[in-house]
Amino acid sequence: MSIFSDKRSRIKDNRDDRIVKKRIDRYPEGYPRISAYIDSDYDTALFRRFGTLHARSLLYKQVELTELEAQLDKLDKEDAGHLDKEEQQRLDTGAGNNKWRLGHSISLAGGKENEKRRDLMKKIDEKMEEYDKLVLREAALRKLSRPSKRVYRNFMDFMYTEHPFSDSDERFVYHEQDFVSLGEYEGNWLDELMHRLVNNWVLRTIFVSEDEQAKTRDPYVRYYSADRLNILIKVMIAVTSTALLLIPIYIFLSCTVSTKLMAAITLIFALLLATAVSIFTSANRQEVFAVTAAYCAVLVVFIGNIQQTATLHS
Repeated sequence: MSIFSDKRSRIKDNRDDRIVKKRIDRYPEGYPRISAYIDSDYDTALFRRFGTLHARSLLYKQVELTELEAQLDKLDKEDAGHLDKEEQQRLDTGAGNNKWRLGHSISLAGGKENEKRRDLMKKIDEKMEEYDKLVLREAALRKLSRPSKRVYRNFMDFMYTEHPFSDSDERFVYHEQDFVSLGEYEGNWLDELMHRLVNNWVLRTIFVSEDEQAKTRDPYVRYYSADRLNILIKVMIAVTSTALLLIPIYIFLSCTVSTKLMAAITLIFALLLATAVSIFTSANRQEVFAVTAAYCAVLVVFIGNIQQTATLHS
């Protein structure tokens, strides 16, 4: 509880009226309003990754670095005297007399007697710095999740109906496979299903909050309460996981079943649990495996206790 809660309840003022709330419609049409729309929700924060352009830039940098690498390798061979006779005659460098340069720093004494290698390494360092930045930037972009078809189509439909840009400026919108989401996106089947179900007018009254919907007066744009939706999803997951654990235990306790049948029931419910975890959550393969192993361990121990109790009573 806030330390100012008592004071706030005693003093009546208009401080809440000073809170600036997000209102998309108050922004002028065009780039200002679309910027406000993109910032209005996690699902609307979509941007192009420009993957092909990143790949093209990296390819060019690779070729440049490969050429510089070849030049450095050739220079090393010249100084070491490892060139073939034709190359040595063409270059006429007195190959074999400059082998000492391979063990001489390009920095000490200003690299006065190793200028060619020093200049070449300077170019390599510059190009490698550019290349490394591009590689790390591309790696970071690839870690961003791609929006689901529902999220992208909502974004595209808004852009298409609002038509805030000229035709040439609007071209970026239609590159579906190139978009990434900047919001925390749960791309599992259950989340997508719930987002589709809340379009029902009955559920809409529950999950569309006044504060969220106040962002726009557009009757075709609806903002669902992420908190309410997450609570429902968590409750569904909790009920499902509890049922998958207790149902086989109830069967074992209430019915007389053989050990083989118990093992078969355990296998069936373990498969159901693994499927539910994979579909309802964003768990990776290792987490699904760990949860399933723990679930099987609990049921196996329970079966062992039942068998031991039955043996004692017999």
